[in-house]
Amino acid sequence: MTPAGTFAKLGVFCRISLKYLWRYRRRYLFLFLALGFGFGVVTVISSLKDGMKENLYLSAQSHYAGDIIAMGYNTGIEVEHHLKSEEAGIIMDAAGAAGLDPRTAAVRTMVIGRNTSSVYFNGNGVTLKYVVGVDWEREADYFAKLLHPGAPGEPPGGLGGLNDDSILLSAPAARELGARRGDSVILETLTALGQKNTGVFIVGDVVEDASFFAYYKAYVSRVTLNRLIGFADGDCSLIGFFLKDRTKIETQREALYRELSGRVPTAPLVYDRGGLEDEVDALDDRAGEPRAVFLITLGVYLTEVAQLMEAIDLASYLLYGMMLVIIMVSAGVTCRLILRERTRETGTMRAMGFYESDTRFIFRLEIFVMAFFSLIAGFVLAAGINRLVSFTSFSWFPGFEVFMRNGSLSALYLPGTVAVNALAVFLALALAVWGPIFRDSRTPLPETLSGGAI
Repeated sequence: MTPAGTFAKLGVFCRISLKYLWRYRRRYLFLFLALGFGFGVVTVISSLKDGMKENLYLSAQSHYAGDIIAMGYNTGIEVEHHLKSEEAGIIMDAAGAAGLDPRTAAVRTMVIGRNTSSVYFNGNGVTLKYVVGVDWEREADYFAKLLHPGAPGEPPGGLGGLNDDSILLSAPAARELGARRGDSVILETLTALGQKNTGVFIVGDVVEDASFFAYYKAYVSRVTLNRLIGFADGDCSLIGFFLKDRTKIETQREALYRELSGRVPTAPLVYDRGGLEDEVDALDDRAGEPRAVFLITLGVYLTEVAQLMEAIDLASYLLYGMMLVIIMVSAGVTCRLILRERTRETGTMRAMGFYESDTRFIFRLEIFVMAFFSLIAGFVLAAGINRLVSFTSFSWFPGFEVFMRNGSLSALYLPGTVAVNALAVFLALALAVWGPIFRDSRTPLPETLSGGAI
Protein backbone atom coordinates (compact mmCIF):
# COMPACT_ATOMS: atom_id res chain seq x y z
CA MET A 1 0.00 0.00 0.00
CA THR A 2 1.29 3.47 -0.91
CA PRO A 3 1.90 6.09 1.84
CA ALA A 4 -1.12 8.04 0.57
CA GLY A 5 -3.28 4.93 0.88
CA THR A 6 -1.98 4.25 4.36
CA PHE A 7 -2.87 7.76 5.52
CA ALA A 8 -6.30 7.52 3.92
CA LYS A 9 -6.95 4.22 5.71
CA LEU A 10 -5.76 5.73 8.98
CA GLY A 11 -8.14 8.64 8.50
CA VAL A 12 -11.05 6.24 7.99
CA PHE A 13 -10.12 4.34 11.15
CA CYS A 14 -9.95 7.58 13.13
CA ARG A 15 -13.42 8.65 11.97
CA ILE A 16 -14.87 5.26 12.84
CA SER A 17 -13.23 5.31 16.27
CA LEU A 18 -14.58 8.77 17.07
CA LYS A 19 -18.10 7.77 15.96
CA TYR A 20 -18.05 4.68 18.15
CA LEU A 21 -16.62 6.71 21.04
CA TRP A 22 -19.51 9.16 20.80
CA ARG A 23 -22.09 6.39 20.35
CA TYR A 24 -20.94 4.54 23.45
CA ARG A 25 -20.13 7.63 25.52
CA ARG A 26 -22.43 6.51 28.32
CA ARG A 27 -20.58 3.22 28.63
CA TYR A 28 -17.28 5.07 28.62
CA LEU A 29 -18.40 7.56 31.27
CA PHE A 30 -17.40 5.34 34.19
CA LEU A 31 -13.95 4.69 32.71
CA PHE A 32 -13.56 8.39 31.88
CA LEU A 33 -14.28 9.33 35.49
CA ALA A 34 -12.07 6.58 36.88
CA LEU A 35 -9.13 7.59 34.67
CA GLY A 36 -9.60 11.29 35.37
CA PHE A 37 -9.88 10.76 39.11
CA GLY A 38 -6.94 8.36 39.20
CA PHE A 39 -4.70 10.64 37.16
CA GLY A 40 -5.79 13.62 39.25
CA VAL A 41 -4.87 11.88 42.51
CA VAL A 42 -1.56 10.68 41.10
CA THR A 43 -0.77 14.21 39.89
CA VAL A 44 -1.68 15.73 43.26
CA ILE A 45 0.59 13.28 45.05
CA SER A 46 3.56 13.81 42.74
CA SER A 47 3.20 17.60 42.38
CA LEU A 48 2.87 18.21 46.14
CA LYS A 49 5.82 15.90 46.80
CA ASP A 50 7.93 17.70 44.21
CA GLY A 51 6.81 21.05 45.61
CA MET A 52 7.76 20.02 49.15
CA LYS A 53 11.19 18.86 47.98
CA GLU A 54 11.77 22.07 46.04
CA ASN A 55 10.69 24.29 48.95
CA LEU A 56 12.90 22.33 51.32
CA TYR A 57 15.85 22.66 48.97
CA LEU A 58 15.35 26.39 48.40
CA SER A 59 15.01 27.05 52.13
CA ALA A 60 18.19 25.10 52.83
CA GLN A 61 19.93 26.74 49.87
CA SER A 62 19.20 30.20 51.27
CA HIS A 63 20.18 29.23 54.80
CA TYR A 64 23.43 27.45 53.95
CA ALA A 65 24.24 29.96 51.17
CA GLY A 66 24.54 27.87 48.05
CA ASP A 67 24.46 24.55 46.25
CA ILE A 68 28.15 23.92 46.95
CA ILE A 69 29.54 25.40 50.14
CA ALA A 70 33.26 25.80 50.81
CA MET A 71 33.24 25.84 54.62
CA GLY A 72 36.32 26.53 56.68
CA TYR A 73 36.82 24.50 59.86
CA ASN A 74 39.39 25.50 62.47
CA THR A 75 38.82 23.39 65.55
CA GLY A 76 41.64 25.19 67.35
CA ILE A 77 39.47 28.28 68.00
CA GLU A 78 36.05 28.77 69.54
CA VAL A 79 34.39 30.09 66.37
CA GLU A 80 35.47 27.08 64.34
CA HIS A 81 33.95 28.08 61.00
CA HIS A 82 36.80 30.17 59.67
CA LEU A 83 38.47 30.90 56.35
CA LYS A 84 41.40 33.28 56.16
CA SER A 85 41.21 35.97 53.49
CA GLU A 86 43.98 34.32 51.47
CA GLU A 87 42.15 30.97 51.62
CA ALA A 88 38.97 32.66 50.41
CA GLY A 89 40.90 34.08 47.45
CA ILE A 90 42.32 30.66 46.58
CA ILE A 91 38.83 29.13 46.69
CA MET A 92 37.47 31.76 44.29
CA ASP A 93 40.40 31.17 41.92
CA ALA A 94 39.90 27.39 42.12
CA ALA A 95 36.18 27.82 41.36
CA GLY A 96 37.07 29.68 38.18
CA ALA A 97 39.65 27.07 37.19
CA ALA A 98 37.10 24.28 37.82
CA GLY A 99 34.60 25.95 35.49
CA LEU A 100 31.89 26.43 38.12
CA ASP A 101 30.47 29.63 36.55
CA PRO A 102 27.98 30.12 39.43
CA ARG A 103 24.91 32.31 39.17
CA THR A 104 26.20 34.09 42.27
CA ALA A 105 28.53 33.44 45.19
CA ALA A 106 27.79 34.34 48.81
CA VAL A 107 30.56 35.12 51.31
CA ARG A 108 29.43 34.84 54.92
CA THR A 109 30.76 34.75 58.46
CA MET A 110 28.70 32.60 60.82
CA VAL A 111 28.60 32.15 64.57
CA ILE A 112 26.58 29.02 65.24
CA GLY A 113 25.35 27.49 68.49
CA ARG A 114 22.74 28.04 71.18
CA ASN A 115 25.24 29.23 73.78
CA THR A 116 27.33 31.49 71.58
CA SER A 117 25.19 34.58 70.91
CA SER A 118 22.35 36.57 72.45
CA VAL A 119 20.55 39.81 71.68
CA TYR A 120 19.13 42.19 74.32
CA PHE A 121 16.52 44.92 74.20
CA ASN A 122 14.75 46.86 76.93
CA GLY A 123 15.61 44.33 79.64
CA ASN A 124 14.68 41.30 77.54
CA GLY A 125 17.18 38.80 76.14
CA VAL A 126 16.94 36.11 73.46
CA THR A 127 19.48 33.39 72.71
CA LEU A 128 20.29 33.19 69.01
CA LYS A 129 21.20 30.01 67.19
CA TYR A 130 22.73 31.78 64.20
CA VAL A 131 24.46 35.12 63.77
CA VAL A 132 25.25 35.61 60.10
CA GLY A 133 27.60 38.23 58.75
CA VAL A 134 26.72 39.14 55.16
CA ASP A 135 27.62 41.67 52.50
CA TRP A 136 24.41 43.66 52.11
CA GLU A 137 24.99 44.61 48.47
CA ARG A 138 26.18 41.16 47.37
CA GLU A 139 23.09 39.45 48.83
CA ALA A 140 20.53 42.16 48.12
CA ASP A 141 18.49 39.79 45.91
CA TYR A 142 18.28 37.21 48.69
CA PHE A 143 17.03 39.69 51.29
CA ALA A 144 14.61 41.25 48.84
CA LYS A 145 12.81 37.86 48.63
CA LEU A 146 12.31 37.63 52.38
CA LEU A 147 9.09 38.96 53.82
CA HIS A 148 9.49 42.11 55.90
CA PRO A 149 6.29 42.44 57.92
CA GLY A 150 7.56 44.95 60.46
CA ALA A 151 5.83 45.34 63.81
CA PRO A 152 2.03 45.53 64.13
CA GLY A 153 0.85 48.85 62.78
CA GLU A 154 4.04 49.46 60.80
CA PRO A 155 4.23 49.43 57.02
CA PRO A 156 6.33 46.66 55.42
CA GLY A 157 10.01 47.43 55.65
CA GLY A 158 12.72 47.59 53.06
CA LEU A 159 16.43 47.11 52.69
CA GLY A 160 17.40 50.67 51.96
CA GLY A 161 19.82 52.28 54.37
CA LEU A 162 21.38 49.10 55.80
CA ASN A 163 24.92 49.73 56.97
CA ASP A 164 27.61 48.39 59.30
CA ASP A 165 25.46 49.21 62.35
CA SER A 166 22.29 47.52 61.07
CA ILE A 167 20.87 44.19 62.24
CA LEU A 168 18.05 42.13 60.75
CA LEU A 169 16.21 40.00 63.31
CA SER A 170 14.13 36.93 62.56
CA ALA A 171 10.48 37.39 63.43
CA PRO A 172 10.46 34.94 66.40
CA ALA A 173 13.42 36.72 68.02
CA ALA A 174 11.92 40.15 67.39
CA ARG A 175 8.56 39.14 68.84
CA GLU A 176 10.13 37.71 71.97
CA LEU A 177 12.24 40.84 72.47
CA GLY A 178 9.43 43.23 71.63
CA ALA A 179 11.81 45.02 69.26
CA ARG A 180 10.76 46.84 66.12
CA ARG A 181 12.41 48.63 63.27
CA GLY A 182 14.60 51.50 64.42
CA ASP A 183 15.16 50.17 67.96
CA SER A 184 18.66 49.91 69.39
CA VAL A 185 19.66 46.42 70.54
CA ILE A 186 22.80 44.89 72.02
CA LEU A 187 24.33 41.82 70.38
CA GLU A 188 26.56 39.65 72.53
CA THR A 189 28.60 36.94 70.84
CA LEU A 190 31.48 34.56 71.44
CA THR A 191 34.86 35.57 70.03
CA ALA A 192 37.44 33.36 68.37
CA LEU A 193 39.39 33.24 71.64
CA GLY A 194 36.37 32.17 73.69
CA GLN A 195 35.58 35.54 75.25
CA LYS A 196 32.36 37.54 75.04
CA ASN A 197 32.09 40.75 73.07
CA THR A 198 29.14 43.08 72.54
CA GLY A 199 28.05 45.58 69.94
CA VAL A 200 25.17 48.03 69.61
CA PHE A 201 23.03 47.72 66.49
CA ILE A 202 19.95 49.39 65.04
CA VAL A 203 17.16 47.06 63.91
CA GLY A 204 16.99 47.60 60.17
CA ASP A 205 14.03 45.29 59.75
CA VAL A 206 12.36 42.07 60.83
CA VAL A 207 12.59 39.18 58.40
CA GLU A 208 9.76 36.70 58.18
CA ASP A 209 10.77 33.22 57.08
CA ALA A 210 8.35 30.42 57.98
CA SER A 211 10.98 27.66 57.85
CA PHE A 212 12.75 26.44 60.96
CA PHE A 213 16.06 27.50 59.38
CA ALA A 214 15.21 31.13 60.19
CA TYR A 215 14.25 30.72 63.84
CA TYR A 216 16.29 32.82 66.32
CA LYS A 217 18.61 34.19 63.70
CA ALA A 218 20.19 37.59 63.09
CA TYR A 219 21.98 39.14 60.12
CA VAL A 220 24.64 41.85 60.46
CA SER A 221 27.41 43.24 58.29
CA ARG A 222 30.17 40.68 57.71
CA VAL A 223 32.95 43.18 58.40
CA THR A 224 31.28 44.29 61.62
CA LEU A 225 30.82 40.69 62.80
CA ASN A 226 34.43 39.86 61.89
CA ARG A 227 35.67 42.70 64.09
CA LEU A 228 33.32 41.70 66.87
CA ILE A 229 34.60 38.11 67.04
CA GLY A 230 38.25 38.80 66.28
CA PHE A 231 38.54 37.85 62.59
CA ALA A 232 40.37 39.98 60.04
CA ASP A 233 38.13 42.14 57.82
CA GLY A 234 38.68 39.89 54.78
CA ASP A 235 38.04 36.63 56.63
CA CYS A 236 34.83 34.65 56.44
CA SER A 237 33.33 31.31 57.43
CA LEU A 238 32.16 30.06 54.05
CA ILE A 239 31.78 30.77 50.39
CA GLY A 240 28.58 29.42 48.87
CA PHE A 241 28.16 28.90 45.13
CA PHE A 242 24.64 29.08 43.64
CA LEU A 243 24.92 27.05 40.45
CA LYS A 244 23.06 27.75 37.23
CA ASP A 245 22.53 24.02 36.60
CA ARG A 246 21.65 22.03 39.71
CA THR A 247 21.94 18.72 37.86
CA LYS A 248 25.73 19.10 37.86
CA ILE A 249 26.25 19.78 41.55
CA GLU A 250 28.22 16.62 42.33
CA THR A 251 30.40 16.72 39.22
CA GLN A 252 31.22 20.37 39.82
CA ARG A 253 32.01 19.72 43.47
CA GLU A 254 34.46 17.02 42.42
CA ALA A 255 36.03 19.40 39.88
CA LEU A 256 36.42 22.08 42.55
CA TYR A 257 37.91 19.52 44.93
CA ARG A 258 40.54 18.54 42.36
CA GLU A 259 41.49 22.18 41.82
CA LEU A 260 41.52 23.05 45.52
CA SER A 261 43.24 20.06 47.09
CA GLY A 262 46.98 20.67 47.33
CA ARG A 263 46.55 24.45 47.40
CA VAL A 264 44.91 24.64 50.83
CA PRO A 265 44.27 21.93 53.45
CA THR A 266 41.17 20.21 52.07
CA ALA A 267 39.09 17.56 53.83
CA PRO A 268 37.92 14.46 51.91
CA LEU A 269 34.53 14.74 50.24
CA VAL A 270 31.67 13.69 52.52
CA TYR A 271 28.21 12.55 51.46
CA ASP A 272 26.12 12.65 54.66
CA ARG A 273 26.07 14.35 58.03
CA GLY A 274 27.62 11.35 59.77
CA GLY A 275 30.60 11.49 57.43
CA LEU A 276 30.96 15.22 58.06
CA GLU A 277 30.96 14.73 61.83
CA ASP A 278 33.57 11.96 61.54
CA GLU A 279 35.88 14.18 59.48
CA VAL A 280 35.49 17.08 61.91
CA ASP A 281 36.34 14.73 64.82
CA ALA A 282 39.40 13.55 62.90
CA LEU A 283 40.38 17.18 62.42
CA ASP A 284 40.31 17.64 66.20
CA ASP A 285 42.91 14.90 66.56
CA ARG A 286 45.21 16.25 63.85
CA ALA A 287 48.69 17.28 64.97
CA GLY A 288 49.70 20.87 64.26
CA GLU A 289 47.13 23.43 63.07
CA PRO A 290 43.73 21.68 63.01
CA ARG A 291 42.14 23.45 60.04
CA ALA A 292 40.72 22.37 56.68
CA VAL A 293 38.28 23.38 53.98
CA PHE A 294 35.20 21.19 53.50
CA LEU A 295 33.30 21.15 50.22
CA ILE A 296 29.72 20.41 51.21
CA THR A 297 26.48 20.01 49.28
CA LEU A 298 23.01 20.48 50.73
CA GLY A 299 22.49 16.71 50.66
CA VAL A 300 25.08 16.44 53.44
CA TYR A 301 23.24 18.90 55.68
CA LEU A 302 19.80 17.47 54.91
CA THR A 303 20.58 13.82 55.61
CA GLU A 304 17.93 13.45 58.34
CA VAL A 305 15.31 15.40 56.39
CA ALA A 306 16.07 13.26 53.32
CA GLN A 307 15.11 10.19 55.34
CA LEU A 308 11.75 11.81 56.07
CA MET A 309 11.31 12.52 52.37
CA GLU A 310 12.06 8.86 51.62
CA ALA A 311 9.22 7.88 53.96
CA ILE A 312 6.94 10.34 52.14
CA ASP A 313 8.09 8.84 48.84
CA LEU A 314 7.20 5.35 50.05
CA ALA A 315 3.70 6.43 51.10
CA SER A 316 3.19 8.20 47.78
CA TYR A 317 4.30 5.13 45.83
CA LEU A 318 1.75 3.02 47.70
CA LEU A 319 -1.05 5.46 46.82
CA TYR A 320 0.30 5.66 43.29
CA GLY A 321 0.10 1.89 42.94
CA MET A 322 -3.43 1.78 44.35
CA MET A 323 -4.61 4.34 41.80
CA LEU A 324 -3.08 2.38 38.93
CA VAL A 325 -4.75 -0.83 40.14
CA ILE A 326 -8.11 0.98 40.27
CA ILE A 327 -7.53 2.23 36.73
CA MET A 328 -6.68 -1.26 35.48
CA VAL A 329 -9.74 -2.86 37.09
CA SER A 330 -12.08 -0.11 35.85
CA ALA A 331 -10.66 -0.30 32.33
CA GLY A 332 -10.90 -4.11 32.23
CA VAL A 333 -14.54 -4.17 33.36
CA THR A 334 -15.61 -1.36 31.01
CA CYS A 335 -13.77 -2.91 28.06
CA ARG A 336 -15.46 -6.28 28.53
CA LEU A 337 -18.93 -4.69 28.78
CA ILE A 338 -18.47 -2.64 25.61
CA LEU A 339 -17.00 -5.55 23.66
CA ARG A 340 -19.92 -7.76 24.66
CA GLU A 341 -22.42 -5.17 23.39
CA ARG A 342 -20.52 -4.67 20.12
CA THR A 343 -20.03 -8.30 19.14
CA ARG A 344 -22.34 -8.10 16.09
CA GLU A 345 -20.77 -4.79 14.99
CA THR A 346 -17.31 -6.34 15.14
CA GLY A 347 -18.51 -9.33 13.12
CA THR A 348 -20.13 -7.05 10.53
CA MET A 349 -16.90 -5.07 10.13
CA ARG A 350 -14.91 -8.26 9.58
CA ALA A 351 -17.53 -9.54 7.09
CA MET A 352 -17.11 -6.26 5.17
CA GLY A 353 -13.39 -6.93 4.76
CA PHE A 354 -11.77 -5.46 7.87
CA TYR A 355 -8.85 -7.48 9.17
CA GLU A 356 -8.64 -8.62 12.78
CA SER A 357 -5.81 -6.14 13.29
CA ASP A 358 -8.04 -3.36 11.91
CA THR A 359 -10.79 -3.98 14.46
CA ARG A 360 -8.23 -4.12 17.25
CA PHE A 361 -6.69 -0.83 16.13
CA ILE A 362 -10.08 0.93 15.94
CA PHE A 363 -11.14 -0.17 19.40
CA ARG A 364 -7.78 0.69 21.00
CA LEU A 365 -7.75 4.07 19.28
CA GLU A 366 -11.12 5.10 20.65
CA ILE A 367 -10.13 4.03 24.16
CA PHE A 368 -6.89 6.01 24.05
CA VAL A 369 -8.58 9.09 22.61
CA MET A 370 -11.05 8.91 25.49
CA ALA A 371 -8.13 8.47 27.89
CA PHE A 372 -6.39 11.58 26.49
CA PHE A 373 -9.37 13.78 27.28
CA SER A 374 -9.74 12.05 30.64
CA LEU A 375 -6.15 12.97 31.54
CA ILE A 376 -6.84 16.60 30.69
CA ALA A 377 -9.82 16.53 33.02
CA GLY A 378 -7.70 14.82 35.69
CA PHE A 379 -5.04 17.52 35.45
CA VAL A 380 -7.68 20.21 35.90
CA LEU A 381 -8.99 18.28 38.92
CA ALA A 382 -5.46 18.07 40.36
CA ALA A 383 -4.96 21.82 39.91
CA GLY A 384 -8.20 22.49 41.77
CA ILE A 385 -7.30 20.16 44.64
CA ASN A 386 -3.83 21.70 44.94
CA ARG A 387 -5.42 25.13 45.01
CA LEU A 388 -7.59 24.08 47.96
CA VAL A 389 -4.59 22.50 49.72
CA SER A 390 -2.69 25.79 49.40
CA PHE A 391 -5.30 27.41 51.67
CA THR A 392 -4.98 24.70 54.31
CA SER A 393 -3.04 25.51 57.46
CA PHE A 394 -0.43 23.06 58.70
CA SER A 395 0.61 25.10 61.73
CA TRP A 396 -0.38 22.17 63.96
CA PHE A 397 2.49 20.14 62.45
CA PRO A 398 5.73 21.27 64.15
CA GLY A 399 8.56 21.94 61.72
CA PHE A 400 6.39 21.37 58.64
CA GLU A 401 7.00 24.97 57.56
CA VAL A 402 10.25 23.90 55.94
CA PHE A 403 8.23 22.16 53.21
CA MET A 404 6.03 25.20 52.54
CA ARG A 405 6.39 28.47 50.70
CA ASN A 406 5.09 31.60 52.37
CA GLY A 407 3.23 29.45 54.88
CA SER A 408 1.39 27.17 52.44
CA LEU A 409 2.04 24.03 50.44
CA SER A 410 2.75 24.66 46.78
CA ALA A 411 2.54 22.22 43.89
CA LEU A 412 5.32 21.84 41.34
CA TYR A 413 4.31 20.39 37.98
CA LEU A 414 7.57 19.10 36.53
CA PRO A 415 7.10 18.21 32.83
CA GLY A 416 9.04 14.97 33.26
CA THR A 417 6.95 13.88 36.24
CA VAL A 418 3.64 14.72 34.55
CA ALA A 419 4.77 12.81 31.45
CA VAL A 420 5.73 9.76 33.53
CA ASN A 421 2.34 9.88 35.30
CA ALA A 422 0.54 10.00 31.93
CA LEU A 423 2.63 7.12 30.58
CA ALA A 424 1.91 5.08 33.71
CA VAL A 425 -1.84 5.60 33.25
CA PHE A 426 -1.67 4.70 29.55
CA LEU A 427 0.41 1.64 30.35
CA ALA A 428 -2.08 0.50 33.01
CA LEU A 429 -4.88 1.08 30.51
CA ALA A 430 -3.08 -0.87 27.77
CA LEU A 431 -2.43 -3.82 30.09
CA ALA A 432 -6.10 -3.88 31.07
CA VAL A 433 -7.62 -3.76 27.57
CA TRP A 434 -5.01 -5.48 25.42
CA GLY A 435 -6.04 -9.02 26.28
CA PRO A 436 -9.84 -8.65 25.96
CA ILE A 437 -9.52 -6.78 22.66
CA PHE A 438 -7.19 -9.40 21.23
CA ARG A 439 -9.44 -12.29 22.29
CA ASP A 440 -12.50 -10.53 20.86
CA SER A 441 -10.82 -10.01 17.48
CA ARG A 442 -9.94 -13.72 17.28
CA THR A 443 -13.49 -14.92 17.91
CA PRO A 444 -14.79 -16.97 14.93
CA LEU A 445 -16.78 -14.83 12.51
CA PRO A 446 -20.04 -16.89 12.67
CA GLU A 447 -20.05 -16.54 16.45
CA THR A 448 -19.57 -12.78 16.34
CA LEU A 449 -22.28 -12.31 13.70
CA SER A 450 -24.71 -14.25 15.84
CA GLY A 451 -23.89 -12.09 18.88
CA GLY A 452 -22.24 -14.95 20.74
CA ALA A 453 -20.32 -14.53 23.94
CA ILE A 454 -16.78 -13.23 23.85
